[in-house]
Amino acid sequence: MKEGEYLKLTLKKYKYIDILYNWLKDKKNIKVQSYQKYERLIEQFLKKDLGNIYIEKIKNSNILNFFNYHKDIGTSISTQKTLIYIIKSSLEYAYNKKMCKYIDLKELKIKSKNKTIYILSKEEQLKLELYLKEKINIRKVCLLLCLYTGLRIGEVCGLKWEDIDFNNKSLIVKRTIQRIKNKDSNKKTLLIESTPKSDSSYRIVPIPDFLIILLQKFKEKNEYFILSKSKNLYDPRLFEYFYKRVMKNCNINYINFHTLRHTFATRSIESKMDIKTLSEILGHSSIEITLKLYVHPSYEAKKISIEHLVNFMTN
Repeated sequence: MKEGEYLKLTLKKYKYIDILYNWLKDKKNIKVQSYQKYERLIEQFLKKDLGNIYIEKIKNSNILNFFNYHKDIGTSISTQKTLIYIIKSSLEYAYNKKMCKYIDLKELKIKSKNKTIYILSKEEQLKLELYLKEKINIRKVCLLLCLYTGLRIGEVCGLKWEDIDFNNKSLIVKRTIQRIKNKDSNKKTLLIESTPKSDSSYRIVPIPDFLIILLQKFKEKNEYFILSKSKNLYDPRLFEYFYKRVMKNCNINYINFHTLRHTFATRSIESKMDIKTLSEILGHSSIEITLKLYVHPSYEAKKISIEHLVNFMTN
């Protein structure tokens, strides 16, 4: 449904799809990409399966059957979790507007499966670093920056020279570059500059001395984006392609760009960085997120720990 075509809730009875569109229209202060994601999921999943049910007749069983079906067909955990948020929030919206009775969905939860998280081994990381330091250019410097700061791909693409504090050897994360769906043109997508992922993602991150020296060699005007070398936005996809070529040239099996962030977090823990410090550098709202998502002890670290245990028991 296009903007301006949202149904006015003036009828005596409302279908759930009417509630969903009005809930979405009334969402305030959300990012464009979040709005588009909710809209897409409503169109793709909820409109067909639940949309035609009158709101006064929706029951827990309708919603549970909906999720049991998507569990059976293998709909991704991430998609199911977002659908849960949309359903809970929209039904709460309808209840507060006195359009339906309260529907208790507190028990509706999706258990996350343990994902296999990949990091670079120390040998792979050293091989990668050696390659990046040869015939150095600004893209190689920015890959090294990700390895030693844990920046997300959109965050490093959003860095301007004004964000680098050479005196205090630090950078500030205050913007990100993303590609979103474009409705106003023949082009399918649009490159935009937006705020970081969350409030905690605004952060100051220390930069190692060797990277400060490398960055100084390429310093340009403060208002220029570091990677584009101009005021123009730099597409994260281009940086992903560059990273992929680098991995191929290093003869390292390709793993997505986010692997650099995982690797930074794991190496930090292995080098005895405390969790609180790491959590703040990564821009997490709590240390639990850091522990759950980004700390992955290597086999070598596990083996050393077991050997320490044996030494402790035998000495």
